[in-house]
Amino acid sequence: MDQTTTPLRDRVIAPAEPVGLPEEAPRAQGRESQELPPVTWRRMRATDAAGVLAVANAAGLVDHPDFVFTLEEFVHDLAREELDPERDTVVAEDADGRMVAYGFAVLLPSQETLVRSSIPGAVHPDRRGEGIGTALLRWQVARAEEQFATSERALPGWTLTHADARATWILDLFERHGFGKRRWWLELTRDLAGGVEEVPLVPALRIQAYGPDWSERTRQARNEVFRDHWGSQPTTQADWEATAALPIARPDLSFVAVDPATDDVVAFVLTSVNEAEWVEAGHPFGYIEYVGVKREWRGSRVAQALLTRTMRAHAAAGLAHSVLDVDSESPTGATGLYEGLGFMPIGSSVSLVREY
Repeated sequence: MDQTTTPLRDRVIAPAEPVGLPEEAPRAQGRESQELPPVTWRRMRATDAAGVLAVANAAGLVDHPDFVFTLEEFVHDLAREELDPERDTVVAEDADGRMVAYGFAVLLPSQETLVRSSIPGAVHPDRRGEGIGTALLRWQVARAEEQFATSERALPGWTLTHADARATWILDLFERHGFGKRRWWLELTRDLAGGVEEVPLVPALRIQAYGPDWSERTRQARNEVFRDHWGSQPTTQADWEATAALPIARPDLSFVAVDPATDDVVAFVLTSVNEAEWVEAGHPFGYIEYVGVKREWRGSRVAQALLTRTMRAHAAAGLAHSVLDVDSESPTGATGLYEGLGFMPIGSSVSLVREY
């Protein structure tokens, strides 16, 4: 069927019955797993953020040691307006009431060119090999299909998640359930010890420190800049403001380029700092969340000017490295730009998508 003319609900068969809790998968055959009691599934509660964080970061030590979640991120996730906790969330507990797995299936609100259901989740390393992860993923896929089956949008439907390239066990699980490796991302780092030579900004623009006065104009610029990027959809004002309110957000280490003639933001570099990630890295670093330049200013070295200003600010704040992730097939050729500024690859990750 033509995805551009056929509503998604006509292309996705909803489950025969409303999707309930995950069904327990067959128990693994090993002696050790046979001695472990089965888990009990339930819906997530608003008070579960700390338990979810504990499972997420225990799993992260194995699955993605470079990335550490914060409590505030899960508090935000549980408060999302589009989330229905009684249908879009599950957790698994052991006999002592300790959380050992969690999962979401969130139908994201921005649907300009795609209808997306995001399915973050994890199983504690102590309870792997029992089929819990398989049961969780099957539930997530079923819930996403239930969501798609209500959509009138004549757009592609994507159930998607993200994994570190080293976590081959996760990649294998998702591929067995119909997910494809759709996009690769490179993690790059820049050692700041040798200094950063500043690239001057074109005289027609000025650099401003980022702050609340520039927030909405930067969000609008972000949505325009990333309109042609793979999988990107507009960021809502609610999500943008919630992200800006996280303790890891660092507006003091973020900058925008402004057109004085219009007071519009034409480029931006936004930073976050998560000190919990410094242990694995072995040094303090700032993470560059966003780099964007509007099309009419590309090729004017505006990105280089903002990035060098940002890296110099990182160094002045006592950070040893600047880190970012980039689409390996970026339509703007960003990988070459970063390498030209001294960034070096240190890792990679992949977006996993099941398409409808």
